[in-house]
Amino acid sequence: MKSTEQQIALEATPADGTRGRIAEIWLTVLCCAIYFTSYMTRKGYDASILAICEDTGLARTALGLASTAAVAVYGTGQFVTGFLADRFDSRRLIFIALLITAACNASMTFIVGCIPAMVALWAVNGFAQAMFWPPLIKIVAANLKGEAYSRGVFWISVASNCAIIMVFVLVSSCIRFAGWRLSFWIVSAMAVAMAAIWSAASPRLSAAGGGGAAVGRADSPGARVPLMRLVVAFGLFYIMAAIACQGVMRDGIEVWAPSIFKDQYGLGTSGSTLSVVLLPIFAIVSMAVARGIRRRLGNELKAAVALFGTGLACAAVLYATNGAVFAVGLPLIAILSATMHGVNLMLIVEVPGRFAKYGRVGSISGMLNAFTYVGAAISIYGFAALHERYAGWRAVFLLWIVVLSSAIALTLLALRRQSRSGVG
Repeated sequence: MKSTEQQIALEATPADGTRGRIAEIWLTVLCCAIYFTSYMTRKGYDASILAICEDTGLARTALGLASTAAVAVYGTGQFVTGFLADRFDSRRLIFIALLITAACNASMTFIVGCIPAMVALWAVNGFAQAMFWPPLIKIVAANLKGEAYSRGVFWISVASNCAIIMVFVLVSSCIRFAGWRLSFWIVSAMAVAMAAIWSAASPRLSAAGGGGAAVGRADSPGARVPLMRLVVAFGLFYIMAAIACQGVMRDGIEVWAPSIFKDQYGLGTSGSTLSVVLLPIFAIVSMAVARGIRRRLGNELKAAVALFGTGLACAAVLYATNGAVFAVGLPLIAILSATMHGVNLMLIVEVPGRFAKYGRVGSISGMLNAFTYVGAAISIYGFAALHERYAGWRAVFLLWIVVLSSAIALTLLALRRQSRSGVG
């Protein structure tokens, strides 16, 4: 009797050949520009929380509710948009997302101070953001295979971190010279401009990718395999739980790092916000290192274990010292944040590429990415609550140790599942 994995392999269509180098570059640049813009329109609020807090007098936990709502809707929206990306034209989803997020960012400048309105508006923005990732990965996977796919998604991930650097520089500059509201207007204008560029350029995707109707459309029905069979065969339940742990760490640190730097090291609001640009710089290096580890170990899950372990060591030192010394605490937090981006590359970006031949790239990428934001929704509110409950960040550092230890155990379970099934 054939195993589930053997049956899946028989039902899958053969992988296409890699596209031409020029087509690969064109497609990668365009997708990088889209994802860069999505991060600019997503992260501006998080980067502005400290300034909004000082401007309005609202509590951090109250302001954090808008971010929590956004990531919760973003996460659940990934399931919906993932399935849509496997069945409909991904180019239209991306165009609509750009227009919605532009409107949300501009509108935020008018309603600050009314928490229910802020939460509702940013939840809408969260769903708009959910319309970017699965369609982009579907387009890339339909056109680029093997190492070309790995290069493409790596540079898209780099683009997101460059956007984080840019958004914190932008917000810090606006805080210093013109006020935080200006940053929302700037990123809104960027999204409108990108929508115009995408509208003009996206019809060329088929020719650029050489994939014809494959670009932005569903795989052929005969290529699809039942989703739950893939989830079980590849041990994706364990991976989803590990990804949730990664989301707790990555997004929680990104949102609250300015507050940690201000509280622990006495930096000013603008300086604390600007210091966060170190995180994505370290993240870009970490992703390059993660790719090297994967090539050396031959498996994304093994690379993820190594990265989680590095993060755990950093968290342990932070807890032991209470992150008291700026020259030690700042790089440790930066390295810890960076390792989570490396994990993101391995588990959320690289893994879905395996499922192109099964016709499930959009569904799997949306599902895996959703669990990042399950963790993020918990951490954005939870870190602030722990800090206020225990009047300090040491309780948060202890939580980091628990979360990272759990992530290592879960990833090892997924690795064992794949090893036993023969699909790893």
